[in-house]
Amino acid sequence: MGMKHSKKHLSHNGERTMGNDVLTSKIKKIARDDVEIKVYYVDSIGNEITQSTTIKGHYLDKLEIPWKEIPGYVLSSVTNFQQTFIPNSDGIYLVYANQLSAPVIVYHRNLDGNLISDPQYLVGDLNRKFETKPLEEADHFLVHAPKDHNGQFTSQVQEQEYVYNVLPLKNYHINKDLFIETQNNVNVYNQPLSNAPLDKTLPYGTSWKIYKAMKETYNGTIWYNLGGNTWIPSTESITTKVIKQTSPRQDLLNSPLAETANNISYTYSVIDSMDINKSVRILYYKDQFITAWKTPYGDMDNTRFRGGQSVFVNKIVQLDNYSVWAELKDGYYIESKYLNL
Repeated sequence: MGMKHSKKHLSHNGERTMGNDVLTSKIKKIARDDVEIKVYYVDSIGNEITQSTTIKGHYLDKLEIPWKEIPGYVLSSVTNFQQTFIPNSDGIYLVYANQLSAPVIVYHRNLDGNLISDPQYLVGDLNRKFETKPLEEADHFLVHAPKDHNGQFTSQVQEQEYVYNVLPLKNYHINKDLFIETQNNVNVYNQPLSNAPLDKTLPYGTSWKIYKAMKETYNGTIWYNLGGNTWIPSTESITTKVIKQTSPRQDLLNSPLAETANNISYTYSVIDSMDINKSVRILYYKDQFITAWKTPYGDMDNTRFRGGQSVFVNKIVQLDNYSVWAELKDGYYIESKYLNL
């Protein structure tokens, strides 16, 4: 009886092995090409500050974390950081800290480098976008603008500059009989364009003669000169009016109290007067001068009185606008509010 020979496979060292067809039917290749990982964007106490993201990739492939710039925040740490796609049921946490941005300062200058308006300070959340613009009222004078007027707020102060071909002031023609009348207690300045008012204000309800005027070319503000180094802008609570003045002689003839108000030339009538006949002190600023008037609200004289100086007052007179003036021994007038009567 013949022997049946079963077919056997030998390994390279002569050992017997099972057929490959048996192995392939029982073993499956492990292939992980569907790894999903969730990325969270949270603040320091774990609150989500923007929508999470799910990323997918093949097992062990390189993982690129989707970083985000979030306005008002800066990335401070990463939890569960990984560089390849391996299963991670917890996810990756990008932790952001709240942070304020530095301001963007915008300057508006003329060709001489002088500011024609106050600097603008733009503020916003960190990484948020900003845009700067030229002054609307001076846009047609613009000769230079920042190369890029758009940007993002950062932790560093940024500066931008606009330059205009414009004279800050020009002469402004006024009527020779123009006065201002105060509608409130108003600030005055020692020169046009000044940002620092003088210590004292002009009182409510008083009238002041205007001697000349300057106009800001980029916004139309008019600066009125009230004599010496005293200026008031049209932005204050004032109105202007033309008051025709007559000669001193005519005023004396028209005044019902002419005998007690020598040289009053303004059209207001004198309603009261009182003899003083004593020496008093100028209360105005020590480093400045008070203007001497030939007549109240009339012509100014080149004579000046320094703050702290003593002057002799003959009498005081009150006009029908309720302003009170002191008649000095030398014939000049100054307002009584500047004296320690």
